[in-house]
Amino acid sequence: MAALYVCCRMEHSSKSNGWQTFLEHWGLLLFAPIGLAASQVFMFFTRLTGATWVWLLIAGFVLMFAGGGLIVFAKLPVYRSGRFFTFGLKSVPEHLMGLYRWGWRAFLFGVALSLCLLFLRP
Repeated sequence: MAALYVCCRMEHSSKSNGWQTFLEHWGLLLFAPIGLAASQVFMFFTRLTGATWVWLLIAGFVLMFAGGGLIVFAKLPVYRSGRFFTFGLKSVPEHLMGLYRWGWRAFLFGVALSLCLLFLRP
């Protein structure tokens, strides 16, 4: 009987944070709404025609230009100091880090919107 217990017991890691157990029990409730939302977004972009498609394309370009403007504005003190090839958040002054982050968010959202319109064009 002891051999059966040793053979069939499950391994348990005491260092686990429980994420695997959470996904095993509640994973469907987590991924089902994500899948549903993704399918709704896909259907929205595939049904676009005419003026709506053009307006969303304009909105995507406005987001890209606005994000680029925020990035340049946040990096302007760095450019004035003569450092032109700096990358990342640490090169931006602390008081402008929020603008830099929002600039990248707006820019990437505009890129994603434009790519969705490009690839899902009717």
